[in-house]
Amino acid sequence: MLTFEMIRELERQERANKKLQKLPDNLLDELRDYIKRKESMPEKSSTDILELENVKTIIKRFFELRESKIMDIALATARTGLPPEHLTKEEQSVFYSIVDSVKKHREMFFSEIHKEPQPKAAEEKKQERIIYRVKKDLQDFVGPDMKTYRLIRGEIVNLPKPLNDLLLKEGVIEEIKE
Repeated sequence: MLTFEMIRELERQERANKKLQKLPDNLLDELRDYIKRKESMPEKSSTDILELENVKTIIKRFFELRESKIMDIALATARTGLPPEHLTKEEQSVFYSIVDSVKKHREMFFSEIHKEPQPKAAEEKKQERIIYRVKKDLQDFVGPDMKTYRLIRGEIVNLPKPLNDLLLKEGVIEEIKE
C-alpha cells in the first residue's frame, strides 16, 4: 500500500536520475487506490486535504518527468535503434508510436534530400493558377468550405476545388487560364 512518503520518494528518484526509473508493475492501480482512499475519507482534516492536493501535484510532476524522458529516449531509439529500459506497459504504446513517427519523418526528410530537383518548367507550371468567368448569376449560397458566395455574370473568380468542379459541370462558370 502506497503512502505519501513513498509517492514523494518515487518522484525524487525520477527527478534525480537521467534514466527512467524502474517502477512497480501495479503502480497505476496503487496510485488510483491511494487517491480514492484519501478522497473517500468521511471526515477530512485540513492536513488530509492538503496532503491530497500535494500528492496530486507530485504525481503530475512525476508523470511529466517521465514523459520528458520518454520523448528523449524515443529520439535516441529512432536514431540508434537501442531499446528503452523501464517503460511501464502504459508508456510502451506511446513510446513506440513516437518512435514510429520520428522514424517516418527522418526517412521522408532524408529521401527528399536525395531526390533530383524538378526542372524549372515544372515549377512554373505548378504556379499557373486557374481562374473562372461566371456565365450565370447565382444568389448567395454556402460552399463546402462554409463560406458564402454570390456569383455575378461576367465576374472573374477563383474558387476552391470541389466547388469549381460542380459549377463547371453545371455550366455556371468557365475556365480561364491566367
